Amino acid sequence: MIFIKKLNLAILFGSSTNEHEISVISGAAIIKNLDKEKYNITPIYMDKENNFYNWLEDINQIKPLKVGILPTNITKILDPFSYLKTFDLVFIMIHGKNGEDGLLSSIFDFLNIKYVGNKTTPSIITMNKVYTKILLEANNIKTSKYLTFTKYNDKYLYLDQEYSYSELMEIINKTLKYPLFIKPSNSGSSLGITKIKDFKDLDNALNIALEIDNQILIEEEIIGHEVECGILEKDNQIIASVIGEVKSASEFYSFDAKYTNAASKTIIPAQIPENISNEVRKTAIKAFKILNCHGYSRCDFFITPKNEIILNEINTIPGFTEISMYPKLFEASNIPYKTLLDTIINEALKEK
Repeated sequence: MIFIKKLNLAILFGSSTNEHEISVISGAAIIKNLDKEKYNITPIYMDKENNFYNWLEDINQIKPLKVGILPTNITKILDPFSYLKTFDLVFIMIHGKNGEDGLLSSIFDFLNIKYVGNKTTPSIITMNKVYTKILLEANNIKTSKYLTFTKYNDKYLYLDQEYSYSELMEIINKTLKYPLFIKPSNSGSSLGITKIKDFKDLDNALNIALEIDNQILIEEEIIGHEVECGILEKDNQIIASVIGEVKSASEFYSFDAKYTNAASKTIIPAQIPENISNEVRKTAIKAFKILNCHGYSRCDFFITPKNEIILNEINTIPGFTEISMYPKLFEASNIPYKTLLDTIINEALKEK
């Protein structure tokens, strides 16, 4: 009989991110779908104060938690980074701030802890919607028309000058056409985003976004198909999935529309012409390379009525729940969830 050593794999989820609950659901789905013959799996949960815990439930019994309900059968890890060093690999499944933004990967790199996920620099850049747009447009990838500003104390920096809040509102009103999307530059799962139809709603939308981040992105609405493409590295190749289309139950694909509104739908493959689908896939791979991403990601696009391809954002730790677009896109591309996880882990083990 040949015995194959199992990989000691930690799945890290939760944390102080404003996407805490979705991170827990993604982590639980990954644990459920991992091949138990290949991996010794240790679920590690981070609470909202970033304390580390061993999740003691039977891993075969872990089910996605309902939003707002946290685990109870946990024990605190007193020296988490020394503990994480004992694993062959740590699968970072923390969406948004403190995970997807490169914070943990920078600590892990410094401490020589091997992990699944993008390296620090591309994680920082892609988490910041403004930096991402600047790099993409410099490389001839079209994004939506936008305006961005940064709040410093009680002043607002736009381009090379500081303005008062009221002056800034007037600039926004004169520069862009409604409807507008007001977004925190550093956030995910559509948290903090508001769609407004006229000037009277601008103040409230800005304040919602400013509660999350001091750098704000304001974009004009794009009418058209909202589509997504998964990217996966495998054996020195970059693979683009089939294209999926989002049919939101609300005016845009908000947090509620993504995770709690059953009327929202995803259509795989997307109902767009084949040549446009192929061009989306090529653009997704190009963006992945430009931003120096590795391992995996998901690119989100708009397709206008004139078949213009506009890249909205790239996610370096996309949702991995069993209803998330990323694993569903690859299932439709003949790469089942379990195989997808194997591929991502194998690629991470190759990283130096």
